Amino acid sequence: MTAIMLGVVGGVIAMMAERADTIITGGNATPLGFINTYTWLLVSATLFGPIGAIMTTEVQAFLGLVTGANPLSWLWPFINLIFGTVVGTASLYISKFYPTIRLQTRLIFLSLTCAVLDVPLTYVVIVLVLGLPFKFYILALPMYLILQLGPATILSYTILRSILRIRVYP
Repeated sequence: MTAIMLGVVGGVIAMMAERADTIITGGNATPLGFINTYTWLLVSATLFGPIGAIMTTEVQAFLGLVTGANPLSWLWPFINLIFGTVVGTASLYISKFYPTIRLQTRLIFLSLTCAVLDVPLTYVVIVLVLGLPFKFYILALPMYLILQLGPATILSYTILRSILRIRVYP
């Protein structure tokens, strides 16, 4: 249930962020939507593994699809499914093989996993879907890698620290 709620929160923020991206870039780049989506992906993958990561990213993607938040909204359920599956599975393996790993280290590994996925999937979006020349991919990829490894990771860490500090009393 919490993973779905994270997806709803992410989806509401995404609607605003992706509309701002559309105004700024005409829908050809989604830096604000990217930061939002991958922030919530990292949070959900850390807390819930692959099922939670998939639920969070898919709820968010479908909310964007239903509201037409971005010209590429039809594509995000597919892209997010790949990210949610891979990053959530990576989180599960980290938990299993390194149960005492620090939160910062876990998030860095998960963010690096996202960054590795960004290489082919950014190509798919920019060159294959949008039909832009390869040079736009070369220009966009560093931006998305920096957004992933910087703001998305830092925001995820901040959100997770807040969530993990909450005490539940019976």
